Amino acid sequence: MTAPPRPTHESPLAPPPGATSGLQETPRPAGTLKFGRCEVSIARREVLVDGTPRPLQPRAFDVLVYLIDNRERVVATDELLDTIWKGEAVQPGSLAAAITRVRKALLDDHPDAAPIIRTHQRVGYRFVAELDVPA
Repeated sequence: MTAPPRPTHESPLAPPPGATSGLQETPRPAGTLKFGRCEVSIARREVLVDGTPRPLQPRAFDVLVYLIDNRERVVATDELLDTIWKGEAVQPGSLAAAITRVRKALLDDHPDAAPIIRTHQRVGYRFVAELDVPA
């Protein structure tokens, strides 16, 4: 049995279509994104921790990249579901599972690790790690 399609509605955290949020869009550094012990290659769709490849499913990878691209704000759960799953009937648990996979791949769930993705209960998620931007 599949879930009924979720209604699409505006997120209070995202600007309406065609409008700007008033915030400067955060540019994505080209090539490989580096933060802490982690590297994310957009082109190769690869995640490395301490130089070792870490498996990450395609949707979880897309969630990670979307959060990095929107790191200046909390990204609403509905926005992530609508953007990453593009209108497919999906439950919020799918997003939570994807976030768990990202955290596990990045070792964000390690007790000594600096936080990478912060959960904002009943709202959404935010990428909070400091990106290493080349000079």
